[in-house]
Amino acid sequence: MNGVAPEREVGPTMPVNEATNLQESFRVFNQVTRSLERAYSRLEDRAAGVDGRLSAANGRLLNKVSELKSVTGELNGILDAIPCGVVACDGEGTITRLNPAAERIIGRPSHEVSGRDARTLLDHRGTSILLLGRSEVRSGTVVERLVCCLDGSERFLSGSVADLPDGGRLEILSDQTEVAHLRSQVTRLDTLAELGEMAAGVAHEIRNPMNGVEGFAGLLAKALRGEGESLEGIEAASKSQLLRYADRIRKGVAEVNGIISNLLLWARPERARMDPVTVSALLGEVAAAAEEPTGMPRAAVEVVDHTSGTEIECDRLKLKLALGNLVRNGMEATGEDGRVMIGARREGNRLRITVDDDGPGIPTDLRGRLFRPFTTTKAEGTGLGLALSRKFVELHGGSIIAETAPIGGARLTVVLPIRSPGVTS
Repeated sequence: MNGVAPEREVGPTMPVNEATNLQESFRVFNQVTRSLERAYSRLEDRAAGVDGRLSAANGRLLNKVSELKSVTGELNGILDAIPCGVVACDGEGTITRLNPAAERIIGRPSHEVSGRDARTLLDHRGTSILLLGRSEVRSGTVVERLVCCLDGSERFLSGSVADLPDGGRLEILSDQTEVAHLRSQVTRLDTLAELGEMAAGVAHEIRNPMNGVEGFAGLLAKALRGEGESLEGIEAASKSQLLRYADRIRKGVAEVNGIISNLLLWARPERARMDPVTVSALLGEVAAAAEEPTGMPRAAVEVVDHTSGTEIECDRLKLKLALGNLVRNGMEATGEDGRVMIGARREGNRLRITVDDDGPGIPTDLRGRLFRPFTTTKAEGTGLGLALSRKFVELHGGSIIAETAPIGGARLTVVLPIRSPGVTS
């Protein structure tokens, strides 16, 4: 050994470029790894946020479901408790639900009715018990009718239908049988009361002329028998005096006949014979008839017509009589120097006729019964004229009311539907 180290075999060295590329790859890999780690971390954070929001939304949804169940329970309780019947059907007309009140009204339990077509629920006359079975009934329309229900009972029902958003329909039923019965009793009592008042009026109105008839008949009988201080038999009685007695008797009988005729005219059913007539012509005839000379001083009658040739269909004689009674009533109320105004105006498909006077007016306590028979404020008169006027006005589908006139006295207003060619009432 001479102190020299032995030689070792050295392998091939890595090129500098490859080493640099490898280092760069590791650096990029580390960057991508860190970027992925950050993205994953952010994704975890977002997932946690979404999960939190989802949990909150689920909580709110559960609360809504709970509230909905509570409201549904309350609504079911209300439906079970209300006295009105409620029936629901789907878009095909199949009954889906009815409450206990509807079961009682229809006369069958729910399980026998649910699932049936509403149109198949018919009474013994073949009439649909439910409005749901009648397609012509519009939503919101209230219909009252007498129905024979499935349990055999007759009920007076009031009902209406509502359209639902899903295409179904809902019917509200109200049993008005007891109300209709009470209403009938009240009407009967009112009729009896009116008949009582009318009987008293008839007795009063007939008693006066009959007393006169009786008195003059007695005088005539005495004259014919030769009784009395100034008469010594029929030869002593002057012909004129006997004729005067007979004339008074005739007038008394005629007055009684007039009362009875007007009462029968008011009481018996009437039909209107409709013919076309212009409003101006009708009012002209009414005014002319009122101004016919009678030998007695009368108020002036003025016609104010704003109808511009409007034509109506009416029973000319009956409507002329009705308006004539109103005009005569005003003339009698206002006196010789008074004014009576007949006004007419078209309001859409209606005609408004007013009769004003400048008399003392109508007492407030009398307005509610002014158009009843034998109601009058005049010393002479039967009180049948205005009652006949109301009857004939209502025969034409109109109405009549009493008001205060702008000129200070009474105003009687008649409103009539206009039924003429080209105009729908």
